[in-house]
Amino acid sequence: MVSRFRTSACLGLLLLMSSLSIFGSGNPTYLLVKPTTETVQAIRYQSGALPTGPWIEMDMSIPTLVLQEFDSLHDRLYIQQSEDKLSWSSSYEYSYDPATEAWTIHSGETRNPSLIDSLDIKLYGLYPVFKSTTCYSHVLGAALKMNFSLDNQNRLFGYGEIAYSKGPSNTDWVESMQAVNMSVGIGYGFDVADKLQVIPELGYGLVLHLLDADFDEDGTSTAETFLDQQVRFSLNLGYALTETYELIVAPLGVLFFEKGSVGTLFGLHTGLRFNF
Repeated sequence: MVSRFRTSACLGLLLLMSSLSIFGSGNPTYLLVKPTTETVQAIRYQSGALPTGPWIEMDMSIPTLVLQEFDSLHDRLYIQQSEDKLSWSSSYEYSYDPATEAWTIHSGETRNPSLIDSLDIKLYGLYPVFKSTTCYSHVLGAALKMNFSLDNQNRLFGYGEIAYSKGPSNTDWVESMQAVNMSVGIGYGFDVADKLQVIPELGYGLVLHLLDADFDEDGTSTAETFLDQQVRFSLNLGYALTETYELIVAPLGVLFFEKGSVGTLFGLHTGLRFNF
């Protein structure tokens, strides 16, 4: 497939025609560049969620730009121009809309990559199974999760999460059970439909248990704390409401390890993701 567009030292690209698929394709996409002035000798370009990869330089004597596996749902096209092949212009950032078959310029300069790519605010509910049923009847909580991309396509990402939970006790000697959870982990997003992703995640961290308990059974409850290691895993369904907001729903599992035994809880979390 060959598309044609013009370049301008001030205005960047003007795309004349294109027909990219909304999802990445195994076939390369060819764009034919026609500069509006003879002073432009070369351009260089790259594609991805952010311009963090190597630039591909193209002489204007062979004005064909090749995009490999361009995904118009997540990727942007970044282009710089040169009149002497030594100095380069600011980067122009473009996205492609398959519905209108048009390219859109977002700014004369590229975005500065931020440390955090997105932020999740979630509520969750968990039910104990196996040995955990002797401690809890159920657990309700809230979490704040920060995501940062580990690749140019925003598929692979790491995260850090902090959560608070509380649940009624199933024992006579504990009046209330609370916990603060801290974890880090990794996830990977798979497109399954327009605006819909499946995102498996796996995390590891610590859980600080906060109890109001009467361990010596003298009738007086005191504040008690102890720390466990934990593993958290989920299978997120993410639906893009807008470019900024995503709805997240996922089954959730938690394993925590204490004195040779394993506590197990399963449930569901749901929340909203804010993309920066």
